[in-house]
Amino acid sequence: MELTQIRHFIAVAETGGFTKGAQRAAVSQPAISASIARLEAELDVKLLDRRRSPIVPTAAGARLLEAGKEILQNCNAVKAELKTIATPKLLRIGVLQSLSSSCVSNLLSSFRRANLHVAIEVVDGSCEQLIEFLAEHDLDTVLTILEGKDLKFASRVLFKEPYVLAVPKDHRFARRQSVRLADLEGEPLIVRTRCDFYQDVTDLLAARQIKTRVVYQTDQDDRALALVASGIGVALVPAHYGIADVEQVPVSDLCISRSIGLIWSREREDGNLKEFIEFVGNHRWEA
Repeated sequence: MELTQIRHFIAVAETGGFTKGAQRAAVSQPAISASIARLEAELDVKLLDRRRSPIVPTAAGARLLEAGKEILQNCNAVKAELKTIATPKLLRIGVLQSLSSSCVSNLLSSFRRANLHVAIEVVDGSCEQLIEFLAEHDLDTVLTILEGKDLKFASRVLFKEPYVLAVPKDHRFARRQSVRLADLEGEPLIVRTRCDFYQDVTDLLAARQIKTRVVYQTDQDDRALALVASGIGVALVPAHYGIADVEQVPVSDLCISRSIGLIWSREREDGNLKEFIEFVGNHRWEA
């Protein structure tokens, strides 16, 4: 039994004649007659009552008509699924530059394993750049800081985090429950110039007349943490960062925190985006 034979049989059974059935199936009448004759010979049963006009299915033919429609429907569904896998729809994701590389990698690799039918394109940038890309429909969704200013977008808070002091494991602050900003006086400081609250922290230290000793400035957060681990200095970082040989110490009088979340355009939601929104909401955020 071939799919073509089933299609031919359904065409004749539903139109009530070989001529109309051949027109629907886009074949000649002799061809469709021969196709159904071979099907009946293979099954050793009459499928059509040719004595009546219009032609109607026999009892066996009625059963095949029912089953044949289901077979073709399932076949078409499988074809569509395979086509989706072969040519996956692109999901364009914007990622805030100051998010931990390992956190972003863990999220996207986990989503990719669970959704092989989705192709992912990732763009990083500042909060302002990513929101602009989203507004211009160059991105489908953005992982960024939620500031409450972008009410035209849908959003979901994923986690909140304070800023902490990253110190080497053997640093004298590593065993303390917390430190104060004044404790940074004279400390060798590694400055993350890409920090979203860089100016806020700088102004706060200046206002309190706390003089730090800047030993390195970088816009690469992973490098900043690697240098902390090596003992070059300490750094103020978001709490979700994590790296071996680095301890995170709360700063009791540094009242700076950020909410990380997902934003997207309500009118652009589709199956893939909805899957990503749901997945991200259930994801365990670990460095």
